[in-house]
Amino acid sequence: MVRNVAILTILLAVSACAPEGPSAYADFNLVPSQDCVYDPSGAVEFYGVGHFDISDSGQPGRGTGFCEHSYFMHLRVNSGLRSAKDEKAGRAEPNVLQVTQVEVKLMDSATGAVIEFKRGGVSLENPFLLTTTITLEPSDGTEPGRNVATIEAIPMAYARLLDNFAGGQVLAEIQMYGTTLGDVDVDFKPFRYPIQICNGCLSLCVNDDINMNGTTLDDVKPNGVCDDNAGADGRICYDPGC
Repeated sequence: MVRNVAILTILLAVSACAPEGPSAYADFNLVPSQDCVYDPSGAVEFYGVGHFDISDSGQPGRGTGFCEHSYFMHLRVNSGLRSAKDEKAGRAEPNVLQVTQVEVKLMDSATGAVIEFKRGGVSLENPFLLTTTITLEPSDGTEPGRNVATIEAIPMAYARLLDNFAGGQVLAEIQMYGTTLGDVDVDFKPFRYPIQICNGCLSLCVNDDINMNGTTLDDVKPNGVCDDNAGADGRICYDPGC
């Protein structure tokens, strides 16, 4: 047995390219540009705490369904793997890292307990798995390889069961799973992120709240802010039908 373990260790040292421990990690939930682009490079802006409006629009029962959204995180993901290609030997880059699956666990921020999403005949899994496809190039030696992972951290079906958390926080734990092109599984450090839940704080009815006394939608929309009707992270959803 000892001899087999020794042989396995030697083989891994020769063929595997990922060191022990986390070689990749997420560090920020990025703020979008004015054009709603998420750029992981350079000096970045990020949200320290998420904010998510679970109401339909404005006040419960007023909206048309236009502002009912999932909560998305746009995580900067980093790979510390170094390049291991060998052009002379005809060896392609084995340390390109591909992330294909994400596990999301939603917890009560106050207690750390995993939230049970059960009501009436509805029962949703928690934690739950998501499929994603992002590729991380190896580190250049000075900066990690970087990309953006878009994660549906609170799907709409889950948001409908979070009304008891309005005015409080949930904690999202994001665990990513990746494999290099050299077929080495890479551990990601779990990313925990608090999300403030509100009911009506980031959604407005265009007719009831805005088109009064000559005010128009253009008058109230802030300049320089991504206009994606997210109803999250400071970006207001404007329901045009109510």
